[in-house]
Amino acid sequence: MISARPARLFFFLIASVLPVSFGQTAAPPSNSAGHEYFVDCSSSGNGSGESPASPWNSLDSLQSKVFSPGDVIRLRRGTECRGSLWPKGSGSADHPARLTAYGEGSRPKIFAGDKPTQAFKLFNQEYWDIDSLDLSGGTTFGIFISGDKGILHHIHLTNLLVHGVLGGDLKSKDSGLVVISPGTVNQWFDDVLVDGVTAYNTKQWAGIMVGGGNLGFTPENTWSTHVIIRNSIVHDVQGDGIVLFRVRNGLIDSTVAWRTGMQQTESTGTPNAIWTWMCHDCIVSHSEAFLTDSPGVDGGAFDIDYGNTNNSLLDSFGHDTQGYCVAVFGAGFVTRTSVVRGNVCIDNGRSPRMSAYQSAIFLHTWNGGSIDGLVVENNTVYWNPLGADPPLINDATIQGGEAVFKHNAIYSTSPAFVESNRALSLNSNHYFYYGAQPERWQYGSATFDTFKNYQRSTGQDSESSLQQVSMADANEQWFRVAASAPVSIAKSPSLPITGTDYEGKTVALKDGSGHWRINCWLPAKLNADGLLDASVSQQLTILKSISLQFPASKLKIVVVMRAVPQTEIASLRTAIRDLQMNNVTFLIEPTPSTDSIDKAQVILSSPDGKVRGAWDGFAGPTDIGFAVRKELRTPVYPQMETSKNE
Repeated sequence: MISARPARLFFFLIASVLPVSFGQTAAPPSNSAGHEYFVDCSSSGNGSGESPASPWNSLDSLQSKVFSPGDVIRLRRGTECRGSLWPKGSGSADHPARLTAYGEGSRPKIFAGDKPTQAFKLFNQEYWDIDSLDLSGGTTFGIFISGDKGILHHIHLTNLLVHGVLGGDLKSKDSGLVVISPGTVNQWFDDVLVDGVTAYNTKQWAGIMVGGGNLGFTPENTWSTHVIIRNSIVHDVQGDGIVLFRVRNGLIDSTVAWRTGMQQTESTGTPNAIWTWMCHDCIVSHSEAFLTDSPGVDGGAFDIDYGNTNNSLLDSFGHDTQGYCVAVFGAGFVTRTSVVRGNVCIDNGRSPRMSAYQSAIFLHTWNGGSIDGLVVENNTVYWNPLGADPPLINDATIQGGEAVFKHNAIYSTSPAFVESNRALSLNSNHYFYYGAQPERWQYGSATFDTFKNYQRSTGQDSESSLQQVSMADANEQWFRVAASAPVSIAKSPSLPITGTDYEGKTVALKDGSGHWRINCWLPAKLNADGLLDASVSQQLTILKSISLQFPASKLKIVVVMRAVPQTEIASLRTAIRDLQMNNVTFLIEPTPSTDSIDKAQVILSSPDGKVRGAWDGFAGPTDIGFAVRKELRTPVYPQMETSKNE
């Protein structure tokens, strides 16, 4: 972030393919070495806990036992347990302990109320799989996992709903909904997975944070390692959305954050939606951030912050922010080898104060920091500020490695385009100006009123182009160039006229005429625990964000789950119910079909039935999200109220 605050190349290569090929978690080892325990807080009697017929009926009974490797604790779906949960013991590398659900209905709820510090806790424990729970309450944390010594391994959080941490005052950035935070410099984590977690509504700082702690600038060999946050959603938090602090080998992929930085006055720090700090070999990819705010500075979507080495921001979508879309910072340290590639930025800088200071793409250093090695390429920016502010501001100290801004497309209503010192090299960019005022190009200490004078005098953007477009044509042409051309589907599957939804009801589909539609076909992949496969969750996370931004009256979304084995239908229905995608129609095909698929296929069609975009495989936010935005324009944000969506 802007104010002071506490992967080598193989990562770059990995990021060029679908993110599910990176960090895929193998099915966990068999838990046959342990015992099963059952909790039903609606039961009138307290049993042995050793069967569904004789369950424990309180969290106190569960917490009186120390669990061993391979043990599985199951809470009954459709029930609520009161209090804070801290299961004791640890699993092992071969046999993790597991906390999960059983039965039918909604995820079992754990409600901590407004007195306990957190709803769920682990401390100096490892090898835990926690999934399929609804956790709420607490004064400081929803989930808090920490320790004070050694390396804690294998903390996996999957298919969780964490919300309503409202009981205390905001005092520290080391607080929030999901916080996995070392307690001392002598303790850190290895193998952390946060997958399919929705975290929202807190008076505390962060949505999902891994590697926090008020520990200062610790040596790199004490940073947490192998951390993945994916397929997760955060909204309505006081500070940061999704962050990695002090991590080596980290990935944030296919995540969404909105309404971050909602603190009324700046008391704790300067928030950003999705970012990394003191991170070595870390990637943010295929993610979306919007409606970001801050009472001070920042209020941006994505941030490669100071102390980072080999960090990349790839194929992500930042829109409708108060501050920047993308920032690269250096402060007190050198930020080395950063890549910003393939991202889309629309309507950032909605605050006149912050757009003048930050722009859409902001390169900035302070406190003796610098940037060494930076590539900003193949990004698309739609810039429509309330003042005459440029979409690119660079006032950073850049030294050592090359710093380039190339092959970017900038669409702007502002006459100001570039404001940069002489340390940044610009070339092969395409600028589109929707306005009549004289242009302004600032490079070094000189300012130029035409693109040709800027090119001729500075030698920059020598192979770039500028196209002037009248404001009268802006509405028709503003979104007419896609970030990337959609891939045509060689064989488009047919959409059923009728089908069975995840509740077992027969659904009749209309032809869709008169409505924009997204039709998505997905293989029905479940892992060994009966949870959605990460590749399926990845596509559904992107579609859920779209469905929340555009109501069914403007955009209908149908998802067909293909080739579902009869033995997995019940588990698939439960998994879909947990997604809470109430604005989306799901159909289940229970038997393999002749045109069954093993990957996603997505089609966007217009009210007249014409295909406006088609993707054979994963359609990320810069593909399907941007395509919908081009056609339907500004999302319907007032509908995105917490009480209605979660």
